[in-house]
Amino acid sequence: MNRTQLVEDVARRAGSDPAAARRHVDAVLDAIMESVAAGERVLVTGFGTFDRTSRPARTARNPRTGQPVAVPAAELPRFRVGQTFKNRVAAAAAAAEVAAVAEAAAEPKKAKKGKKKPAKAERPAKPAKGKAGKGKGKKKAAGK
Repeated sequence: MNRTQLVEDVARRAGSDPAAARRHVDAVLDAIMESVAAGERVLVTGFGTFDRTSRPARTARNPRTGQPVAVPAAELPRFRVGQTFKNRVAAAAAAAEVAAVAEAAAEPKKAKKGKKKPAKAERPAKPAKGKAGKGKGKKKAAGK
């Protein structure tokens, strides 16, 4: 789902027009981004927590040349999933798995078309793999 689809879904669920839904979705996302940028934690109970984490400076290696590269310290946004969100995703995954198993069991197996292979004893022998006859080189005669 992209941003436009999210706005359409919010408009449908709220019973409002898409323009109002877009303003509301944009306002929520802007409020979250501004709060996290200011160093605040945004907790949406059951959904998750948005906060900021810092990564210290470190030395890495350029994989092509092997030379050391200085990586500066950085402040990064982080999202941790809430328990209600985790439970809903797990329940949906379990339901999808059960549906897939039930669908596979309900489909009748198709009969294979074509000739059946003869039993191993009836099959012609395969030629031996080797270098004979490949013309890779001449053997030297002994005593020359």
